[in-house]
Amino acid sequence: MRRPRLSPALAVLLVSCAAGGPGASPGLQPTIASLSVDGAFKVMTYTDIPDVPEFGDATVYYPADTPTPIGGVAISPGWTEAQRHINWWGPRLASHGYAVLVLDTNDARRDQPEERAEALIAAVRILRGENDRAESPLQGRVDTGKMAIMGHSMGGGGTLIAANKYPDEIQAAIPFTPWQPDGDFGQITAPTLVMAGSADRVAGVADHAWPHYQSIPETTTKVFMEVDGGNHFIADTRRGTDLGTIGRYGIAWLKLYLDGDERYRSFIYGAEAEVDREKFSRYLTSP
Repeated sequence: MRRPRLSPALAVLLVSCAAGGPGASPGLQPTIASLSVDGAFKVMTYTDIPDVPEFGDATVYYPADTPTPIGGVAISPGWTEAQRHINWWGPRLASHGYAVLVLDTNDARRDQPEERAEALIAAVRILRGENDRAESPLQGRVDTGKMAIMGHSMGGGGTLIAANKYPDEIQAAIPFTPWQPDGDFGQITAPTLVMAGSADRVAGVADHAWPHYQSIPETTTKVFMEVDGGNHFIADTRRGTDLGTIGRYGIAWLKLYLDGDERYRSFIYGAEAEVDREKFSRYLTSP
């Protein structure tokens, strides 16, 4: 497949990012402003991926070019939802240097978190396979050892189940306002950022996100981020009210734990994170 041509100006910009990894600027500390909006890379998309039984249609978002191989992120929507409900994550993460697969479940109303977990792992495997598939725009560009999963509501429950069941397949997880009534996630080893809303009336925090977080081992890197007054849709495309903040933490988590870029640690644990404390009713880190 023919790759898109880059303008000289964009080519210079991409080369300048090389020293700090995909989406980064060499020698410059990322800022709250730079992580709250789209990144430096032009985003391309495609939908022609291998068919799998675990999920339906999907869209892959990816940066037009990067100087180094990039990590992959698979994302599942929630109950009754489709790609469009969470697809803002695709261009946001891709513009910061990731290959992002946003999927449709086989049945938006019937697929439970367990089915969504299998869909997410199937999507991760597809992203890995794109590195070797001759027809893929991502051939030779995917770091197969850097994979993350994300999901909303039942997709968030699926994220936790997949991370618990397939610890060797992923390196980071971000469930947002997860819905999963039962579950002990004591086998999760990947760094996990649980995003919750204190006013969630669909997946109440006391019955879902909070016990989910507590069941993750204390030896696993984890953060519980509860948006003060946030509802069930804090990370949705159209219903999210502060996607700049939500996206910033998602990007920082992936940069730190998928790419190993220590410049982003402060956005989770340091001064940049302290700036947002009034937005959260709880913000807990472990270990």
